[in-house]
Amino acid sequence: MNKFIITLSFCLLTFTFFAQSKKEMIELLNKRVDSLNQIINTERSDKEQLNQQLVKLRTQIKELNVTVQNVENEKKELITTAAEKEAVYTKTLKLKQDSLALLATELLKYRPAPVKEEPKLIVKQDNSGPIKSVTIGTQVWMVENLNVATFRNGVAIPEVQDAWYKAGDNKQPAWCYYDNDPKNGVKYGKLYNWYAVVDNNGLCPQGWHIPSDDEWDTLINYLGGKDVAGAKMKAKLVTKKVVEYYDRGGYDETKWVSCSNCSHWTEKQRENFPCNVCKNTRGKSYKTGKYIPKTKEKSEHLETVGGWNGNNESGFTGLPGGNRNDYGNYVSIGTNGYWWSSTEYDTYDAWGRYLINNYGDANRDYNNKKYGFSVRCLRD
Repeated sequence: MNKFIITLSFCLLTFTFFAQSKKEMIELLNKRVDSLNQIINTERSDKEQLNQQLVKLRTQIKELNVTVQNVENEKKELITTAAEKEAVYTKTLKLKQDSLALLATELLKYRPAPVKEEPKLIVKQDNSGPIKSVTIGTQVWMVENLNVATFRNGVAIPEVQDAWYKAGDNKQPAWCYYDNDPKNGVKYGKLYNWYAVVDNNGLCPQGWHIPSDDEWDTLINYLGGKDVAGAKMKAKLVTKKVVEYYDRGGYDETKWVSCSNCSHWTEKQRENFPCNVCKNTRGKSYKTGKYIPKTKEKSEHLETVGGWNGNNESGFTGLPGGNRNDYGNYVSIGTNGYWWSSTEYDTYDAWGRYLINNYGDANRDYNNKKYGFSVRCLRD
């Protein structure tokens, strides 16, 4: 009996324990179910919010697409309007230009005929007076070779006719006329050695300077490069019409004919028997033809009086003034032109430019500083 009671008690305890465990497990499971439901509800809420945001974004995208389309339409309308206005303005401008052209043509009928003036050659003997210049690209060049006998400050530059080599040896500034002839100076300017070019007293007038080698490059590059710049820098030929008159006429068309009476006589017969027909003119008689009055016959031809064989497209007006070498000999007048730069090559030489007759290139070379070259000034 006791065993039964003990067994029953154990069973009751065991049942109670399992019953209690089951209850706890159910409560735990219910809590987990609640947590899962809460998570599901939260995720559902987040998903609904995401869907709402997605719908909102899609709405904004549609609105932006509509805005973009409106902008494109406005852009097309503006472009069309601008094109139409441009066409109207262009047409109006063309009408005004045509009207101005017609008016200008009409006014030209009343313009007096221009008075043709012969160009005046201005020879500068010092650093004052008018200076002819031309703008070439970004530079302003003199259009005549320098022809001054004093520096900018009035200090005299020695004219050296015979001792040219000695002046160079002494590094003394010097100038000369080609062949020591002032007439060449009128046409081509003076020739200077390089020591005159770089003298501190200043060879060019105020506001001007001797171009450097780089500045010569700037000119030549602007004119298309060294292969074609020369023709554009050389002056055109200057010619004048020469009219001459020659004497014509003023003589008697006399024709001599054989005498029919004595043309067969011998010399002895002529001595013994003078011919009464030709008066002993050795078998010849004459008859006078028509007299032609004296007149003047006109002859015209062109004579070269200056210039060179270039087209002078640049306006530089380069002339073939020649040069004087370091020994004092004069070379190449009428065929070549030489100009100094202010850039030194080495102790003995300096850079320069030269143009050659019948060639269209502009050449660069260094020469002895004792040489006599022409000089062109460039505006500061």
